[in-house]
Amino acid sequence: MKILRSTLLASALLAPGFALAGGVDPAPPPAPAPVPPPVMYDWSGFYIGGLLGYGDGSYGNGDDFPGDGEGDWNGSLYGIALGYNFQNGNMIYGAELTYSSADMDGSEDCVNPAFQCIGTLDSIATLRGRVGYVVAPSTMVFGTFGFARADVNFSTDIGAGPVGENRNLNGYVIGAGAEHALSDSLSLRGSVLYYDFGGDDFQTDIVYDDVGGDLIQLEVGLMFRF
Repeated sequence: MKILRSTLLASALLAPGFALAGGVDPAPPPAPAPVPPPVMYDWSGFYIGGLLGYGDGSYGNGDDFPGDGEGDWNGSLYGIALGYNFQNGNMIYGAELTYSSADMDGSEDCVNPAFQCIGTLDSIATLRGRVGYVVAPSTMVFGTFGFARADVNFSTDIGAGPVGENRNLNGYVIGAGAEHALSDSLSLRGSVLYYDFGGDDFQTDIVYDDVGGDLIQLEVGLMFRF
Protein backbone atom coordinates (compact mmCIF):
# COMPACT_ATOMS: atom_id res chain seq x y z
CA MET A 1 0.00 0.00 0.00
CA LYS A 2 2.84 2.38 0.78
CA ILE A 3 4.34 1.68 -2.63
CA LEU A 4 0.95 2.31 -4.31
CA ARG A 5 0.45 5.62 -2.46
CA SER A 6 3.97 6.76 -3.41
CA THR A 7 3.33 5.93 -7.05
CA LEU A 8 0.02 7.83 -7.10
CA LEU A 9 1.59 10.86 -5.41
CA ALA A 10 4.47 10.95 -7.92
CA SER A 11 1.99 10.72 -10.81
CA ALA A 12 -0.05 13.62 -9.43
CA LEU A 13 3.06 15.78 -9.03
CA LEU A 14 4.10 15.11 -12.62
CA ALA A 15 0.64 15.60 -14.11
CA PRO A 16 0.10 18.74 -16.30
CA GLY A 17 -1.67 21.57 -14.53
CA PHE A 18 -0.73 20.44 -11.03
CA ALA A 19 -1.23 23.38 -8.66
CA LEU A 20 1.64 24.69 -6.60
CA ALA A 21 1.61 24.70 -2.81
CA GLY A 22 -1.38 26.53 -1.50
CA GLY A 23 -3.37 25.73 -4.68
CA VAL A 24 -2.12 28.81 -6.65
CA ASP A 25 -1.39 28.42 -10.40
CA PRO A 26 1.80 30.08 -11.79
CA ALA A 27 1.24 33.65 -13.04
CA PRO A 28 1.07 33.95 -16.88
CA PRO A 29 3.97 35.85 -18.54
CA PRO A 30 3.29 39.57 -19.08
CA ALA A 31 1.88 40.53 -22.49
CA PRO A 32 4.35 42.31 -24.77
CA ALA A 33 4.03 46.08 -24.75
CA PRO A 34 2.13 47.41 -27.80
CA VAL A 35 4.33 48.94 -30.49
CA PRO A 36 3.15 52.48 -31.29
CA PRO A 37 2.60 53.23 -35.00
CA PRO A 38 5.29 55.34 -36.72
CA VAL A 39 4.72 59.08 -36.38
CA MET A 40 3.99 60.78 -39.71
CA TYR A 41 6.44 63.56 -40.60
CA ASP A 42 4.95 67.05 -40.50
CA TRP A 43 5.46 68.59 -43.96
CA SER A 44 3.54 71.80 -43.23
CA GLY A 45 5.16 75.23 -43.09
CA PHE A 46 7.80 77.28 -44.89
CA TYR A 47 10.97 75.85 -46.38
CA ILE A 48 14.00 77.03 -48.35
CA GLY A 49 16.57 74.96 -50.16
CA GLY A 50 19.30 74.55 -52.75
CA LEU A 51 18.85 72.92 -56.17
CA LEU A 52 21.20 71.14 -58.56
CA GLY A 53 20.21 69.76 -61.93
CA TYR A 54 21.09 68.69 -65.42
CA GLY A 55 19.01 69.58 -68.45
CA ASP A 56 18.81 68.28 -72.00
CA GLY A 57 16.52 69.55 -74.73
CA SER A 58 16.17 71.36 -78.03
CA TYR A 59 15.91 74.87 -79.44
CA GLY A 60 14.89 76.35 -82.79
CA ASN A 61 11.89 77.49 -84.80
CA GLY A 62 11.13 74.34 -86.76
CA ASP A 63 12.06 76.11 -90.00
CA ASP A 64 15.42 77.80 -90.59
CA PHE A 65 17.06 78.24 -87.16
CA PRO A 66 19.24 76.26 -87.07
CA GLY A 67 19.52 74.82 -90.58
CA ASP A 68 17.07 71.95 -90.02
CA GLY A 69 14.91 73.95 -87.60
CA GLU A 70 15.98 72.15 -84.42
CA GLY A 71 19.22 72.06 -82.44
CA ASP A 72 20.22 70.34 -79.21
CA TRP A 73 21.32 72.07 -76.02
CA ASN A 74 22.31 70.69 -72.61
CA GLY A 75 24.11 71.62 -69.42
CA SER A 76 23.84 72.16 -65.67
CA LEU A 77 21.50 74.25 -63.51
CA TYR A 78 21.85 75.39 -59.88
CA GLY A 79 19.57 77.56 -57.81
CA ILE A 80 17.28 78.05 -54.83
CA ALA A 81 13.67 77.21 -53.90
CA LEU A 82 11.30 78.90 -51.47
CA GLY A 83 7.92 77.37 -50.68
CA TYR A 84 5.10 76.61 -48.29
CA ASN A 85 3.18 73.37 -47.64
CA PHE A 86 -0.26 72.67 -46.18
CA GLN A 87 -0.94 69.17 -44.87
CA ASN A 88 -4.27 67.39 -44.50
CA GLY A 89 -3.71 63.81 -43.40
CA ASN A 90 -1.70 62.10 -46.11
CA MET A 91 -2.29 64.90 -48.62
CA ILE A 92 0.20 67.75 -49.12
CA TYR A 93 -0.63 70.98 -50.96
CA GLY A 94 1.94 73.68 -51.62
CA ALA A 95 3.31 76.52 -53.72
CA GLU A 96 6.93 77.08 -54.64
CA LEU A 97 9.09 79.79 -56.22
CA THR A 98 12.43 78.78 -57.77
CA TYR A 99 15.29 80.53 -59.52
CA SER A 100 18.14 78.66 -61.21
CA SER A 101 21.17 79.91 -63.07
CA ALA A 102 21.98 77.73 -66.06
CA ASP A 103 24.99 76.81 -68.11
CA MET A 104 23.21 75.31 -71.12
CA ASP A 105 24.07 75.80 -74.76
CA GLY A 106 24.17 74.20 -78.17
CA SER A 107 25.49 75.00 -81.64
CA GLU A 108 24.55 73.63 -85.06
CA ASP A 109 24.94 74.58 -88.71
CA CYS A 110 22.68 77.34 -89.98
CA VAL A 111 21.03 77.16 -93.42
CA ASN A 112 24.40 78.37 -94.69
CA PRO A 113 26.68 75.69 -93.16
CA ALA A 114 29.52 78.22 -92.98
CA PHE A 115 27.58 79.85 -90.10
CA GLN A 116 26.72 78.40 -86.68
CA CYS A 117 23.28 78.92 -85.09
CA ILE A 118 23.78 79.05 -81.30
CA GLY A 119 21.29 78.71 -78.47
CA THR A 120 22.16 79.57 -74.86
CA LEU A 121 19.96 79.29 -71.75
CA ASP A 122 21.17 81.50 -68.87
CA SER A 123 18.49 81.13 -66.17
CA ILE A 124 15.03 79.78 -65.35
CA ALA A 125 12.49 81.11 -62.83
CA THR A 126 9.31 79.24 -61.93
CA LEU A 127 6.18 79.70 -59.86
CA ARG A 128 4.40 76.40 -59.43
CA GLY A 129 1.97 74.44 -57.31
CA ARG A 130 2.64 71.03 -55.75
CA VAL A 131 0.32 68.21 -54.71
CA GLY A 132 1.86 65.37 -52.72
CA TYR A 133 0.85 62.15 -50.99
CA VAL A 134 2.59 60.59 -47.98
CA VAL A 135 3.53 56.99 -48.89
CA ALA A 136 5.63 56.30 -45.76
CA PRO A 137 5.97 58.13 -42.42
CA SER A 138 8.90 60.23 -43.73
CA THR A 139 8.43 60.02 -47.52
CA MET A 140 6.06 61.64 -49.98
CA VAL A 141 5.63 61.61 -53.75
CA PHE A 142 4.41 64.73 -55.56
CA GLY A 143 3.41 66.28 -58.85
CA THR A 144 4.04 69.89 -59.85
CA PHE A 145 2.83 72.30 -62.53
CA GLY A 146 3.25 76.01 -63.09
CA PHE A 147 4.61 79.05 -64.91
CA ALA A 148 8.23 79.19 -66.12
CA ARG A 149 10.33 82.01 -67.54
CA ALA A 150 13.72 81.56 -69.19
CA ASP A 151 16.48 84.04 -70.06
CA VAL A 152 17.89 82.86 -73.40
CA ASN A 153 20.20 84.06 -76.13
CA PHE A 154 20.01 83.03 -79.78
CA SER A 155 22.79 84.09 -82.11
CA THR A 156 24.70 83.24 -85.25
CA ASP A 157 28.46 83.07 -85.59
CA ILE A 158 29.50 84.22 -89.04
CA GLY A 159 33.18 83.87 -88.30
CA ALA A 160 33.78 87.06 -86.33
CA GLY A 161 32.04 85.99 -83.11
CA PRO A 162 28.36 85.48 -82.16
CA VAL A 163 25.82 88.10 -83.22
CA GLY A 164 22.46 87.89 -81.46
CA GLU A 165 20.30 89.07 -78.56
CA ASN A 166 18.90 88.07 -75.17
CA ARG A 167 15.18 87.74 -74.48
CA ASN A 168 12.90 86.33 -71.80
CA LEU A 169 10.68 83.50 -72.99
CA ASN A 170 7.53 82.50 -71.09
CA GLY A 171 6.29 78.94 -70.83
CA TYR A 172 5.29 76.21 -68.42
CA VAL A 173 6.84 73.46 -66.31
CA ILE A 174 5.37 70.10 -65.32
CA GLY A 175 6.98 67.28 -63.36
CA ALA A 176 6.95 64.67 -60.61
CA GLY A 177 9.25 63.56 -57.83
CA ALA A 178 9.73 62.23 -54.31
CA GLU A 179 10.96 63.79 -51.07
CA HIS A 180 12.32 62.08 -47.95
CA ALA A 181 12.76 63.64 -44.50
CA LEU A 182 16.29 63.25 -43.13
CA SER A 183 15.51 64.97 -39.81
CA ASP A 184 12.90 67.26 -38.26
CA SER A 185 14.10 70.14 -40.43
CA LEU A 186 15.94 68.63 -43.43
CA SER A 187 14.61 66.73 -46.43
CA LEU A 188 16.12 65.43 -49.66
CA ARG A 189 14.23 65.72 -52.95
CA GLY A 190 14.57 64.28 -56.42
CA SER A 191 12.40 65.18 -59.42
CA VAL A 192 12.04 65.08 -63.20
CA LEU A 193 10.80 68.30 -64.83
CA TYR A 194 9.76 69.22 -68.36
CA TYR A 195 9.88 72.84 -69.56
CA ASP A 196 8.41 74.31 -72.73
CA PHE A 197 9.13 77.93 -73.69
CA GLY A 198 7.19 79.79 -76.36
CA GLY A 199 9.05 81.38 -79.25
CA ASP A 200 9.95 84.97 -80.07
CA ASP A 201 11.74 86.83 -82.86
CA PHE A 202 15.52 87.21 -82.52
CA GLN A 203 17.82 89.57 -84.38
CA THR A 204 21.08 87.89 -85.37
CA ASP A 205 22.72 88.41 -88.77
CA ILE A 206 19.08 88.41 -89.90
CA VAL A 207 15.76 88.22 -88.02
CA TYR A 208 14.67 84.66 -87.22
CA ASP A 209 10.98 84.27 -86.36
CA ASP A 210 9.48 82.38 -83.43
CA VAL A 211 12.60 80.79 -81.94
CA GLY A 212 11.98 78.89 -78.69
CA GLY A 213 13.09 75.83 -76.78
CA ASP A 214 12.31 73.03 -74.36
CA LEU A 215 14.19 70.76 -71.98
CA ILE A 216 13.92 67.85 -69.57
CA GLN A 217 15.67 68.43 -66.26
CA LEU A 218 16.79 65.96 -63.61
CA GLU A 219 16.90 67.86 -60.32
CA VAL A 220 17.91 67.15 -56.73
CA GLY A 221 17.35 69.51 -53.79
CA LEU A 222 18.13 69.78 -50.09
CA MET A 223 15.32 71.57 -48.21
CA PHE A 224 15.44 73.25 -44.80
CA ARG A 225 12.08 73.53 -43.04
CA PHE A 226 11.37 76.26 -40.48
